[in-house]
Amino acid sequence: MIRKEKGITLIALVVTIVVLLILAGVSISMLTGENGIITQAQDAKEKTDIGREREIVELAAVGAAGKNNYGEITEENLEIELNEMIGPRNEDYTLVKDGENFIVTYTDSKRGYQIDANGRVTEIEIKEPEDKPEVSQDPAFSREWGVIEIEFLSGTGYNTTTTPNEPNMTADMKAVYWENGEEKVEGESADFDKSKWYNYIAQTGATTSGGTSKWANAKTSDGSYWVWIPRYAYRIVYFDIEAHRDVYRADNTQTTGIIGYSDARGLVDKDGKTPNDIGEPVTSIGVGTNKLRPHPAFEDGSLTGFTQGEWDSKLEGIWVAKYEVSQSGTTIKSIPGVQSYRNLEIGNMYTKGYDYDREKESHMMKNSEWGAVAYLTDSKYGRNGTAVSINSHDGNYTGGADGATVLTNPLQSTTGNEYGIYDTVGGAYEYVAGYIADSSQNYGNSFASTDNTTNNKTDSTKYATVYKMSTSNSDTENYKENINKIFGDGTIETSTSSNGNASWHSAFSSFVGIFSSNDFPFFHRGGIYNSAYPGSFCVSAYYGSSSYNYGFRVCIAVK
Repeated sequence: MIRKEKGITLIALVVTIVVLLILAGVSISMLTGENGIITQAQDAKEKTDIGREREIVELAAVGAAGKNNYGEITEENLEIELNEMIGPRNEDYTLVKDGENFIVTYTDSKRGYQIDANGRVTEIEIKEPEDKPEVSQDPAFSREWGVIEIEFLSGTGYNTTTTPNEPNMTADMKAVYWENGEEKVEGESADFDKSKWYNYIAQTGATTSGGTSKWANAKTSDGSYWVWIPRYAYRIVYFDIEAHRDVYRADNTQTTGIIGYSDARGLVDKDGKTPNDIGEPVTSIGVGTNKLRPHPAFEDGSLTGFTQGEWDSKLEGIWVAKYEVSQSGTTIKSIPGVQSYRNLEIGNMYTKGYDYDREKESHMMKNSEWGAVAYLTDSKYGRNGTAVSINSHDGNYTGGADGATVLTNPLQSTTGNEYGIYDTVGGAYEYVAGYIADSSQNYGNSFASTDNTTNNKTDSTKYATVYKMSTSNSDTENYKENINKIFGDGTIETSTSSNGNASWHSAFSSFVGIFSSNDFPFFHRGGIYNSAYPGSFCVSAYYGSSSYNYGFRVCIAVK
């Protein structure tokens, strides 16, 4: 008898396995393939998310247009709507103005949406930034020769305007102007004509014998004079030689000799390339193909730590003391023809500026605010590249003379006439509320600290700006550490090094830090009456101690 064994052959087993693998492949393909169930589900979810994000942006655009009488979408109103629907700007989304369009990018999804001038929303591709090689912080071009271009901004937004913001007056402020050598004060002069109050005129030539631009002036009830610096955006165009700069300043059209810019992209060469990663660009103000930067002194820095010297909200402008402050009993004033207030530690200057008028948010002038004045001064709306004359009076009298009036030394003002700010060049050194943070040093109580009672030196506030410190804390290395990180203050954008007469108009340049074994943590500006290298862009540093040669100035932020 023959016994037959039942079983599976090796060939049948292989065939079975192959069939199972084919079925598994088909099943997996149906789940994860290009048209698979999972893929389709993911695509459906993505389309749903895109639709939801786009709808939010569309609703924000409609809401922003509804807030404007003309149906115009402004960045300020759009930000308000997006903050309510998405979350805080620069945390949950970013908003950038690109010409007439706005670009909204969601932080988590990295998806971008463009809003055109008519409120139409389209999804756009947002490219991830390319990795950049480790390079020097120094830009690959010189900053020795440059032209500052200014565009005034409307309200607290980013729309450019030919008419600067009207000054924000407080109850005790009165408009003032001068005519035929006579002061006209609103409410006091019978023939006061407010149409003659101010006119920020663009100069067409040098202002060596005087300028025609009239910045707005006001007097407070204590007799102090103040000058209005309206909100603006700027860019700096750098040139290879002085002659090319001067030709460009005359017509703003030729491009011969342009080697770089400082604008919303940071310090970039003529091709728009930057030598190091500066992070996300700030809001870009498009004027033609130009990308202007809103000046930090008028911006809201509450979300970014006030590192650029910003305020805690967007400002239409700031009031700046027309003169170095002088002593008036237990308080201070801004008047001409008297000795400036000196012999104070910087902490006491900071406190006196803070206490001058809390209702007006008075404060010791910051580096950013000094820069806002200096940039407007050097632009066509100020001296148009002409250096401000020095206040060389050895008695430190405001306005350049004992008993001076606003008409005494007009070439010492930022406009070359009686409407400008005085004593920014010469007079006394002026301490500003800007310093380097070095916790190993004892700078004394409240020396430009983050409030007026403690010695907390590590964080910036709207009242005082802390600069980044290098490992060595030398002035040279601190200067390099802050290149392409600090803008608008006239310390780095308008100088070529931290040593010598390296700032514009041959002014002195010395950054905060350790210099010649001495610790100089605090900035002072402008130079002194007997200095060989004073100037609007003069920057230097000192101990913060009291001295006969050191004074200060006050600013007011009126919302």
